[in-house]
Amino acid sequence: MESYFNPIVDKAIEDIYYCYDNQRAAQAAKSLSEAVDAGDGDAAYLLSRCYSGPEYSWKYHCFEFGEDDAKVEQLIRQSVMQGSAMGVLGSMRVGMLTPELEAAMPFPSLKAAWDIVYEKAQAGCAFAQNMIGNTYFWGDIFRIEKQDLDSLSREELIVRLRESMLACVPWFERAIKGGMGFSARNLFNLYLEGEKNLIDPEPSKAWILAKQCAELGHPDWQLKWGRHLQESDQEKEGLDWCLRAANQGQLDAWFYVGRPYQDGKVVPKDAPYALSCYEKGMEDPNQIGCLNRAAQLLFLGQDGVTQDYARAVRLLEEAHALHNDWGNDMLGICYLFGYGCQKDPVRARSLFEEVKWSTDLLNYGLGLIYADGLGVPEDIKKGVAYLQKAQNYRPAQEALSRFKKTLFGKWVRR
Repeated sequence: MESYFNPIVDKAIEDIYYCYDNQRAAQAAKSLSEAVDAGDGDAAYLLSRCYSGPEYSWKYHCFEFGEDDAKVEQLIRQSVMQGSAMGVLGSMRVGMLTPELEAAMPFPSLKAAWDIVYEKAQAGCAFAQNMIGNTYFWGDIFRIEKQDLDSLSREELIVRLRESMLACVPWFERAIKGGMGFSARNLFNLYLEGEKNLIDPEPSKAWILAKQCAELGHPDWQLKWGRHLQESDQEKEGLDWCLRAANQGQLDAWFYVGRPYQDGKVVPKDAPYALSCYEKGMEDPNQIGCLNRAAQLLFLGQDGVTQDYARAVRLLEEAHALHNDWGNDMLGICYLFGYGCQKDPVRARSLFEEVKWSTDLLNYGLGLIYADGLGVPEDIKKGVAYLQKAQNYRPAQEALSRFKKTLFGKWVRR
């Protein structure tokens, strides 16, 4: 490995940004913390990125400390004051380089700090190349070079902004080739969406880039490329890429592996395997899709999966706590009949009426609640109306058979 910073910082960059190994990343964070205590400004800046959340590294590095805004600000200020050039550029990027902090930094100018990072980028440091790319992409270069954009005409301003935006491309490309898949994020978005009045979208280039990064072995990009293929009627090939990503620790990829095996359209149906995929994905506590789909399999208890209402309720409640209502019909039925939980028709009605969409299961549940007066005043007419919406659902048909319309048009029990 080439040497660009001190050995601890160089190793940390490699272990956090050029690979997808949690143990190595965790050790890197520990080493950075020790270097920060010893007064290393570059280590302070890198450690601040770990505290800043998944948008600043691979989301599944699982740094123990999580997000901490106060700690981030402290570390970034420390990095600047201790003479970290990348800390200066990084603090400017996140809007923390105040005039006071800029005046206190041990550099004669922003350009002096930028030159240090630029030199490392030229020498081949992918992390530095990404930082230089970002100074162009976000327009920080104008502050660095003290360019007065307000004095330009609209046409001149557009030309200057477009030149800056295009200047980021080769730097991001070099960083990607240097092993930093993280650098492709801004470039992908630039190609996919363009920039109003500056750069036209080129979606084909975006997906070429995604494929390139997938082929380089980056699991986040393998998932993005795999999903693109799945959505482009190349579902089997997309599934293969999603599986590659999942096997490298991209936990959210397990949903896109499990779903085809649950549906049985692209590959032979294998519900137990689909459930095992969802269970792996649920190691990410925010994987709502895995929670819902696993719960569905357990609720139905079909195709080789043993019915387990109690576990289905637990999973659906977890998804609901994450503000998701996809499984409200199943969860409501469980509370209505006491499947795997204490019977609670009031809770069931709340779940059913919380959503704006309709399913046979939901209409069946609401039909029973109103027709039989479960937790509400009995209203057979309203209940029958719901049951009729689900008349292709056998239990709803059976429930409807308990009611009849009189000669005067009133719904009553038989």
